[in-house]
Amino acid sequence: VSYPGSGERLAWRIIEALTGSVVGDDWNLSNKGYHVTTLKTSYPHNEGIWSWGDSFYDANIIFLVRSPRWAIPSYFDIKSELAFSNGFEDSKNRVRFTYTSRPAIYKWNRWVIANRGENFREQLEKWGWMIDFYMNNGRRAIYADGSSIIDAHCRPENEIIHSCIPKAIISYERLGSTDKLIGEAETMKLANAMVEGRENEVPMADRMDWGCGYDKVIDRRKQEPRWDSTTRKGQSETRRKYTSSSLGEINAELIRLITTYSDASTGWDVDPLANDLVSILAEYRAEIDAELRALARSGK
Repeated sequence: VSYPGSGERLAWRIIEALTGSVVGDDWNLSNKGYHVTTLKTSYPHNEGIWSWGDSFYDANIIFLVRSPRWAIPSYFDIKSELAFSNGFEDSKNRVRFTYTSRPAIYKWNRWVIANRGENFREQLEKWGWMIDFYMNNGRRAIYADGSSIIDAHCRPENEIIHSCIPKAIISYERLGSTDKLIGEAETMKLANAMVEGRENEVPMADRMDWGCGYDKVIDRRKQEPRWDSTTRKGQSETRRKYTSSSLGEINAELIRLITTYSDASTGWDVDPLANDLVSILAEYRAEIDAELRALARSGK
């Protein structure tokens, strides 16, 4: 599970290398169907759909997170490759264009400031909302009295899935790190979460080979067309800039999430999943702080 643009393609390449099985997707744009070991989705984001009913009742959810600083531009790339389609058929007809090119910088600049920045704010809100949704077992919203609206798919009485709480939070940045030790460690975390409690159900390579599977995937990056986001042609994603105001909004959202999931009064401070999430978010915040300082020095 991930916000769209968070590196799902790299993750499923690694999962396929570890399991020897294909990964399906919620819209079945890959034509792999739903009778698969692993299925990727961006639900409940509007780009995702819960299309598999209760066929993954016993599944272990893995949440892949990427800094919104980069996930939102990557989402924009995907939308551009799909020509901002509004329907399944249009998207399916343009699947072959995904992971092929980045639009011109001026198009990103125009999109991110459109409607006084509402495109950006809407996606930043959805990025954080997806984290809240899964960390709180499918919570869609909170009423004024403090009670929660829980997604119908995640309610125990509906028997659709045993839990919407992730078994692990996986960092895209760590998974795709240029330091293979970091990447291999995150791959181990991913693989362990996949088989936890399901050792006899999930086909998995021998533990001794997990690092090798990861290495093969990383070695093929930038070598094969449409392998993942790194194979896109066009100007580097590092040229996607934000104003100091937008960076400040990203920083504020990171602070909100870090504060929420390290709160001792709610018990999050001793929750291992929350601890891992906060550790990852702290890395994102450090990057944003550094970019804000650089902007301040440049006078922009």
